Amino acid sequence: MERTQVVVIGGGCTGTGILRDLALRGIPAVLFEKQDLAYGTTGRCHGLLHSGARYSVKDIEAAKECIVENTILKKIAANCIEDTGGMFVHLQEDDAEYVKQFVSGCKKAGIETEELSPRQVLEREPNVTTKITRAYTVPDAYIDVFQLTTANAQAAVRLGATVKTYTQVTNVEVKNRKVQGVRFIDNRTGEADYVACDVVVNAAGPWGALVAAQLGIEVNLVCNRGSLVIFNQRITHGVVNRLKVPGDCDLIVPGGPVSILGTTSINVLHPENLAINPGEIDHMLGLAAVTFPGLSQARIIRAFSGVRPLYSPKAAAVGGGREISRNYVLLDHEREDNIAGFVSILGGKLTTYRLMAEVTTDLVCRKLGVDKECTTAKLPLRAAAENSSLLVGQKFLSLPALEKVKHRLGSDLFLLLERIKKDPIQAEILCECEFVTRAELELALEGVITIPARTISDLARRTRLGLGTCQGNFCGYKAMITVYEKGLWQGEQAKAELEKFLRDRWKGQEVVAQGKQNQQLFLSHHLYDEALNYAHLGEGTAR
Repeated sequence: MERTQVVVIGGGCTGTGILRDLALRGIPAVLFEKQDLAYGTTGRCHGLLHSGARYSVKDIEAAKECIVENTILKKIAANCIEDTGGMFVHLQEDDAEYVKQFVSGCKKAGIETEELSPRQVLEREPNVTTKITRAYTVPDAYIDVFQLTTANAQAAVRLGATVKTYTQVTNVEVKNRKVQGVRFIDNRTGEADYVACDVVVNAAGPWGALVAAQLGIEVNLVCNRGSLVIFNQRITHGVVNRLKVPGDCDLIVPGGPVSILGTTSINVLHPENLAINPGEIDHMLGLAAVTFPGLSQARIIRAFSGVRPLYSPKAAAVGGGREISRNYVLLDHEREDNIAGFVSILGGKLTTYRLMAEVTTDLVCRKLGVDKECTTAKLPLRAAAENSSLLVGQKFLSLPALEKVKHRLGSDLFLLLERIKKDPIQAEILCECEFVTRAELELALEGVITIPARTISDLARRTRLGLGTCQGNFCGYKAMITVYEKGLWQGEQAKAELEKFLRDRWKGQEVVAQGKQNQQLFLSHHLYDEALNYAHLGEGTAR
């Protein structure tokens, strides 16, 4: 019988952050994720690294947490972050009193701001409305959530932890009111097994209530869906927020070659209720046009949604999503429900994932009698690429490609270059939007530089292949051929994997199919309907 000390359920930023923290403290642990890493809420957000300014009026403690963690992450996860900076802009129609509260709150929270004149705003951000009365800079940034999650997981694995993707915990076994272990099933093979453990950490995000229910525990978790829209260009140079009470579609986050507009706030009954409502995108664009008047002319390449897990105490009445705190809560179910060895970390924000992991691991250590301090605030997630590797890289890769890959791989860049030196064909660029080489794709497939990828969508999360402006129209096929040539997939499986990838890409495009994007969607259908006899792929889709 397999045994470990801790089982972590959930492969988002919080779960992988906990796994790394446990590994750094020498505690054996296994993480289970029923899909792929960052498949859930983590991978369905706008990637905003909050400065805390958004919470400076309503929740000063949350604002303080954000700015502290913002500063830490910019040091330990620099390769995952594009330090764009940000600003809050106040418009003529907005409440003037709110500006005073905002400035005062930022000062109390320790968030550095600088007031800009309307002229300075337009010099920096020409696509913002001219109807600005006040504006302030803040240290917001963009963070690549896929790189962040896999970097945490890979760091943990290198320290001896285990990650099981596509593996679902079906039951948490309890005897005499104490956790004994978990039963799980491999969702790809159907094989079931059991692992004994002392502690189970529920870090399943919006699925957290469903995990707790396996033990007969009721957790009052509200599933709050938010929709986001991706544009094929950088609408702004930095993050731009509207300086008012937080609401729908009041910020844009630029990252890489695209910009992400967000978000809405709609309570749903289940964490997998991701369907975007008819008219929701038009509603979002209408709200955003007040701050960004030219937005209607920009090309939308995709829309998607994610579900926030908002914790509401059992005694509290559940209101709308905007009224529920974004703060995290750590539940020790030995104290709450008299079940020893079961812990839930719920709610929270991407920006505070490391802190959430720290407090959770602290609790686990107390339960296990381990006396080791957290070091995640000081140790880099991934070391930077060596200068010698960068010099070698210039011989094989263009500067834009080298710049991209050094951020994704850090000190593992030499592994990619060694492969290219042995076989120059490995330098072929498979994804031209994100400069993904054949060598990087194969290393990701093999699990050498990251957690092994099982599907083309996994490869996208590991390398960003297909996440640029073409949305995988051309590189998805190249990825399929690469996996097939390596002998990992046979013919029919390779075609099936490409079909799944295309369906996922098209799903997000079909809800915004208009103008040039409609033409690209038609081209994509035409290419694959004809070339691969995928006529059934286009059934029921907008042309």
